[in-house]
Amino acid sequence: MLFNFAYTYGKSLDNASTFEGLLNPIDPKLNRSLSLFDARHRFVFSYYWELPVPKYQGFAGKALNGWSLSGITTVQSGFPIRITEQDDNELQSSFDFETPGQPNLIAPFKKLNPRGPGNLGFDPSAFSTGCIDPADPNNLVDDALLCSNAPGGVVLGTVGNAPRTICCGPGAFNTEIAVLKDTPIGERYRIQFRSEFYNIFNHAQFFQPDGNVTDGSDFGRVKRARDPRIIQFALKFYF
Repeated sequence: MLFNFAYTYGKSLDNASTFEGLLNPIDPKLNRSLSLFDARHRFVFSYYWELPVPKYQGFAGKALNGWSLSGITTVQSGFPIRITEQDDNELQSSFDFETPGQPNLIAPFKKLNPRGPGNLGFDPSAFSTGCIDPADPNNLVDDALLCSNAPGGVVLGTVGNAPRTICCGPGAFNTEIAVLKDTPIGERYRIQFRSEFYNIFNHAQFFQPDGNVTDGSDFGRVKRARDPRIIQFALKFYF
């Protein structure tokens, strides 16, 4: 029997995790936050076990010998959630992949179970929506209602106080198992039958919640999940 354990504890900070991330040109240090790929805890257990069955000869040996089991289990804490707004409330006219704008964090961040009502991964009410125009607090001039002037909103021309990323999204728990049967054919050839079970426990593996406050009712929602249990069979011929 062969097996391997691996545990990683880590923490990664940066100002931008991808080439799409734009820095705040006024105060770049405000971008410093947890990296999008920061995985605080990660545990992996893998194994290969040749089943200890008696060795048979003849036809019985072809059917009963050569069985083995292999698998890998991965447990990992969630990645940080990218928090952003794309309304250009900061008035920096960003035109690339994303703006450096952030909403205001007006209440403690609260993580939620995506299986609950609305499939929310966190409480969106902890963040502000809209902006405040100090030159037109009563919306008398701005007929288009550029700013809602709702309490807690980001003052027009500034960046909100929410961090660029906040910890954390849904974690991962996944187990994959394969049952193998090797059957030799003479001395040079062999056939291997494989039955493979991905996410064998059918555990829900959620993607990150939507962290863009500009997306309205989708803000905070988990809209996708990884594959459910998948079973496949294969036959391989070695020569």
